[in-house]
Amino acid sequence: MKTLRWTNHWLQGSPSFCQRVEPTPLDSPYFMHCNAQAAHLLGLDVGQVSNDAALRCFNGDELLPGMQPVATAYAGHQFGIFTSRLGDGRAITLGQTQRANGETYEVQLKGAGLTPYSRTLDGRYPLGAAVREYLAGEALTALGILSTRALCLLGSQTEIRRQEHSETAAILVRMAKSHMRFGHFEYFHHRDDIDELRELFVFVTEQYFPELLNEAAEQWPLRFLEIVIERTARLIAGWQSVGFVHGVMNTDNMTLSGETLDLGPCGFMEAYDPGFSPNPGDDQQRYQYDQQPDIGRWNCLALAQAFTSLLPSPTIPACLLRLYRQTYQQHYLQAMRTKLGLQTPHPGDVDLVHSLLSALARSNADYAGFFRDLARLEPHRGLFARTEFPVPLQNWLGSYQDRLRLEKSSPDQRRERMNRVNPCYVLRRHLLDQAIQSAEQGDFTELGKLLELVQNPYEERPGMDFYSQAQPEASFPTVQSL
Repeated sequence: MKTLRWTNHWLQGSPSFCQRVEPTPLDSPYFMHCNAQAAHLLGLDVGQVSNDAALRCFNGDELLPGMQPVATAYAGHQFGIFTSRLGDGRAITLGQTQRANGETYEVQLKGAGLTPYSRTLDGRYPLGAAVREYLAGEALTALGILSTRALCLLGSQTEIRRQEHSETAAILVRMAKSHMRFGHFEYFHHRDDIDELRELFVFVTEQYFPELLNEAAEQWPLRFLEIVIERTARLIAGWQSVGFVHGVMNTDNMTLSGETLDLGPCGFMEAYDPGFSPNPGDDQQRYQYDQQPDIGRWNCLALAQAFTSLLPSPTIPACLLRLYRQTYQQHYLQAMRTKLGLQTPHPGDVDLVHSLLSALARSNADYAGFFRDLARLEPHRGLFARTEFPVPLQNWLGSYQDRLRLEKSSPDQRRERMNRVNPCYVLRRHLLDQAIQSAEQGDFTELGKLLELVQNPYEERPGMDFYSQAQPEASFPTVQSL
């Protein structure tokens, strides 16, 4: 860790962008787990991020030279309702560090105590919620979907109160290309502070959008929005294709970088259900599975609204209104083609996918399991051996077989392609609950095992059938939402 050079871009901008804050150490901290893959991104091995000096650093006892911790100011639309002042209530940015290859990562502590934006909260992160974010970000990354990464997870003896019960606090050390949110721009726009908004835009462009610096400055705002909208559409197309539901798609939880952020009550859909939501607090089902594409567009429009004072006209350009849908549809359809083992586009693919989703819904079929089973099917006398599928899916398989005749690859090639993109292991609810409950009892074996599986989700492992199947009838009880 001491070999890394640290800066903090936030301190190069206006004082209104952030405030200096010192982490509040946990009592008797210890490493629950360290993530070798994330450490490698920083050019480190596990031993270099799991020693006593690293523990003192991440707990806030003794920061490394160059680290200048800050909490940033932002606003956001929460469940569609605008809140003018949110900010990093339990996230503290230590700074940015750059690899020799030029890759820069911003590192945050989540759960390191009070900040000026904590409001009535305590700035702490319950252990169970921290475990969920630790695993969910890695599961998404392994599926090819951009997300914040978990560098390590600290446990402690610090007690916190949540909903009339006591829990232990944890610190999640997470990293991303950038934690910049839509809400950072909304904060200044809705305060009608145009000078600060303009300064924030120039600051963010220079730090995180170098591709714009060679273009005329008057084109920057529109091009900036186009890039962010395309990134957001691609991100949500990825979520939909793997059956992932974020659960809290507020504008303050959306990144400019197109990375998945703030994995709270999130989850992977198991039985295909368009109305699936892992968030029991979403009473209006605003953020359920089938709403995510439209909410993504809604959030992009909220960001565009925050940019109207920077654009030549206060009216949001029509091209932006079309761009999100076009990008989303293109990337979602291509992702589904790939999941079905199809290489060449065909005009009937949209109907093929829609009819599949309808059949999955009527069959209550396991979403991830279906695609793995589909890859195993063998042609038999001109037909698929498909009797193990429910009737709606048996009927759909006829259309699928007709579509495969337009492909030139062999069944073995199709199977190999499909197994490279359709996971055998996903972060199922009962597996996550099991890992959380074990961790709360001081046993991190399941946490490590589950992390290894979701980081390598396509390779079937002997003796791991329990981890690839839907929840058994007798399983661990569901833990309370955190």
